[in-house]
Amino acid sequence: MLPSKKLHILLVDADLTTRNIARTQIKNHSGWTVVGESESVARAVETARICRLDVVILDHALATEGRMSSVSHIVAAAPNAKLVVLISNPSEGAIREDLRAGAMGFLLKSECKNRLAAAIKQVACGQRFFSGQISRIILRRFLFPSRSVEDHNNVPDGLTPRELEIIRLITLGNGNKQVAARLGIAVRTAETHRSNLMRKLDLHNLAEVINYALVRGLI
Repeated sequence: MLPSKKLHILLVDADLTTRNIARTQIKNHSGWTVVGESESVARAVETARICRLDVVILDHALATEGRMSSVSHIVAAAPNAKLVVLISNPSEGAIREDLRAGAMGFLLKSECKNRLAAAIKQVACGQRFFSGQISRIILRRFLFPSRSVEDHNNVPDGLTPRELEIIRLITLGNGNKQVAARLGIAVRTAETHRSNLMRKLDLHNLAEVINYALVRGLI
């Protein structure tokens, strides 16, 4: 058993095999507890309303009633829980929709056995987690943004190209040191750019920066 912070985890997946794999990974960490399992979003919402949840593992493919996505339903029922989305066929549109709805992590179902614990640890600390293939999809969006973003139609006047780069990198989970390394600038310079863009946009914390980037379609 590996020592871990205490986490209450809900598994939401119609596939029993996936739930068994996830449960096994969770049991290998002392302090992590599966407080419930559900095959549907509706039942998961019921559990979320009566249990304290730290992390929810959610199958992207689960259907919901109405127009709200499965992630939106879970976020509404358990606003303090961190969501890891399991997805079989990731697409830019699906990832963007779930990010906007409040998902913190994305993992291919095929990677569940080897990467789920890492995903849980990262989102539980408030950091985003993207597995390899999903990172590549997001990176493609970062390297080849839509023309609307490049033409600054969705970006307020006064934001520099470097500040746009930094917003995108922050949204992908990079801290000041990582931003500096990726852009080849000093950490202090990265910190200054970050402070300036937050002041210009009247953003006060990381959550607001991420929400801004998602709403503006910067990733």
